[in-house]
Amino acid sequence: MTISEASFSVLLTIAASLLAVLLLRPIAPKLSLLDIPRGRKQHSGAIPLIGGLAIYISLLLVLASQVPVDITLGYYLACAAVIVILGAFDDALDLSVKLRLAIQLLVGLAMIYSLDLHISSLGNLFGLGEVKLGMFGVPLTLLAVIAAINAFNMTDGIDGLAGLLSVVSFGSIAIFMTLWGQANQALLPLVFIAALLPYLAFNLGWVKHKKIFMGDAGSMLIGLSVIWLLLIATQSETASFRPITALWLIAIPLMDMVAIMLRRMLKGQSPFLADREHLHHISLRLGLNARESLILITALAWVFACIGIIGEYLLVPEVAMLVLFLLVFALYIGLMQNIWRIISALRHNLGNRR
Repeated sequence: MTISEASFSVLLTIAASLLAVLLLRPIAPKLSLLDIPRGRKQHSGAIPLIGGLAIYISLLLVLASQVPVDITLGYYLACAAVIVILGAFDDALDLSVKLRLAIQLLVGLAMIYSLDLHISSLGNLFGLGEVKLGMFGVPLTLLAVIAAINAFNMTDGIDGLAGLLSVVSFGSIAIFMTLWGQANQALLPLVFIAALLPYLAFNLGWVKHKKIFMGDAGSMLIGLSVIWLLLIATQSETASFRPITALWLIAIPLMDMVAIMLRRMLKGQSPFLADREHLHHISLRLGLNARESLILITALAWVFACIGIIGEYLLVPEVAMLVLFLLVFALYIGLMQNIWRIISALRHNLGNRR
């Protein structure tokens, strides 16, 4: 696909996504897709949960009409449809965790056994040669699929966050694919970013009095699409970057999910229990407003992604990139586990100096 054709597809996706939002928003109440403030939800008024549906509809229309549909793209659109439908029902009916995980598992199995799309190699992760997974590749892939879907789902706590974090991931993947061997695959992350733009405009209040949320349909679609692209980009014969780099491109959603689940389990709670202990909640409780928190967390995600991009460009040994990631991960978990003690100590010290 030429640059002009790709540009046309991007513009068409923006237009299709905008039209889908405008058509779906008025009928959201009839579909029971409204987010009504109660409990942990503190927004004002009932907000339509149609962002995810609009994103998927625009992707379906543009990819099916502008791109030759091969088996890989066909399976992607089918698996994404299942996830979007699951998310929409969850938005409307609040499905059980077990049912959501079961369907996510089935989608992961469909990816693996229909396309042979799975993690077969971790690269030269320990400096001793390529790490081949063999029979362990399938369960690791299933874990990765479920982790990615739920990691992005858990970031959807303040306006724009899940969308902008996915822009970081999709943008980084598009850069790699365009420059390093998979230019023909780069259209999907680009059109996904395009599909997100109208949603972000409505969600962040750039379109007055017409706020929407993406809902679980949108955040789970993002997670599935990110892991799908990461598998293609790292596990195919024409891979555009090494497996360790993928961790840096989804660092914030991944680290936040693991940190919050670990904290819950240490308290004897379910790892899927809803609470207000995510990174975005903590930043709000530290005194930042929602927009400041959004900018800070997105900037941090770009920092991590740039570390991955630079490390890949310079071909930093994979073992070094792994050790650095684990150090950053351990620091993040340690900070999140002890954030209030740290803040209390800092405030105490500042108070004494005054």
